[in-house]
Amino acid sequence: MNSDNTYYISLINRYLTGDATEKEISELSAWLLEDPENKKLFAEHKKINDAVVQEMIESKVDLDAEWEIIQKRMLQQGGKSVSFIPEKNNQMRVIWRVAAGLVILFTIGFLLKQIIFDTPATIEILASNDVLQTTLPDGSNISLNKGSSISYPEEFSGDTREVELNGEAHFEVEHQAEKPFIVSAGDLRVEVLGTKFYINTNAPGGKVQVILIEGCVAAYYKETPEEKTILKPGEEAVFMPSTKKISTTTQYEKYFMVWNTRSMKFEDERLDQVVYTISRAYNQKITLVNPAIGKCRLTVAFEGQTLESVLKVLESTLDLKVTRRGDEILVNGNGCE
Repeated sequence: MNSDNTYYISLINRYLTGDATEKEISELSAWLLEDPENKKLFAEHKKINDAVVQEMIESKVDLDAEWEIIQKRMLQQGGKSVSFIPEKNNQMRVIWRVAAGLVILFTIGFLLKQIIFDTPATIEILASNDVLQTTLPDGSNISLNKGSSISYPEEFSGDTREVELNGEAHFEVEHQAEKPFIVSAGDLRVEVLGTKFYINTNAPGGKVQVILIEGCVAAYYKETPEEKTILKPGEEAVFMPSTKKISTTTQYEKYFMVWNTRSMKFEDERLDQVVYTISRAYNQKITLVNPAIGKCRLTVAFEGQTLESVLKVLESTLDLKVTRRGDEILVNGNGCE
């Protein structure tokens, strides 16, 4: 048994005997939430404690007899005999103290029970290698971009449905008017009832982006929920963590969802912009070896093709050469007049 467990076992025993302070109870509660094994350890010690208490009750200890033994020992050591006859008022005071203590213990016990047995497990999903589709307990569908993660409770048992996002995701939220859906995106909160929207917590410049596709959402800084910014379909909210301010616009990147749809249509577009979008679509680093080819223009459409297929189209259309260097794709050519 490590020293940390020894310390927390001491806290458990102090809690079970009613000697723990509020600070110690808070510390114990936090420790119980850290690891399921901690809850098991608590349950084992509570079981032992309950068995000891039950044994004491069943043995019917004679307190008067025990007090006589203590008095005899005091007299043998030259002490003075003391009568243990509480006055009526003192008896009532003791009764009230015991009653108050029982109420406190019952309340604390109820709170710890909620922590130990009633707290839903937290699920965390990471899209480590590719775009990942997942369905939440309420039926809402989430698309996570590569490198993004989302965490949520095993079940939405409270008055809200709260999830935490780190990265880039598209949401299709099931409508539940009585239970709002809230996304924590850093210091930004996005509250909805049922809708389709996009969030990116890793936008350039440290910004958090929210783009509404369908329905209605409210975005606000976590410390000022009363100051909501309401978005309409086709609007983007941009949150700056440094200033805690939210601005809105209808001018945003056209292919913000290309990593999820891989649907692209270019008309007389510069190659450097085409390559940037393809790079976003497939989460692949693509470098133009000769910057001059970036000025070449291209009219082409892609709808869910593989990356290899897309690159072959670029090669044949603009007479380019595509090679790989580790995880990087290199595109080279003579440029365009």
